[in-house]
Amino acid sequence: MEKVVEEADWAEYFGKIKGVCPWSYRAHMADNILFLDYNEPELATWSSLFHSSKFEAFVYKCPGKSSDWLNSKCDQLNQTDQKSEWLWSHPTEGGDSTPIPVLIQQDKVQLAKLREKLGYEDD
Repeated sequence: MEKVVEEADWAEYFGKIKGVCPWSYRAHMADNILFLDYNEPELATWSSLFHSSKFEAFVYKCPGKSSDWLNSKCDQLNQTDQKSEWLWSHPTEGGDSTPIPVLIQQDKVQLAKLREKLGYEDD
């Protein structure tokens, strides 16, 4: 049976992905990423507070959730939240994936500006 990682070394993770997401390490080290345990009844409240917060991202930890569930939830959130961009990551996806399943909420406009600075194209 695969061991489930309950917590992650986020500084190590964000340091590892600097090449594809250079702002995440800086944001983490400046304590500008809020980590929350995913809880469906509380999600609407937390996600609505995001834009009035000082944080650059909310990371919702979703232990036990599959990549299919995360993808579906992310699609649903992106359809209903016009100000945020929702992303997901799951350790089974390989590459630069997070060590635990997560949903990530970021400001859509700010993320587009960061991507533009790096020369990334919008999807």
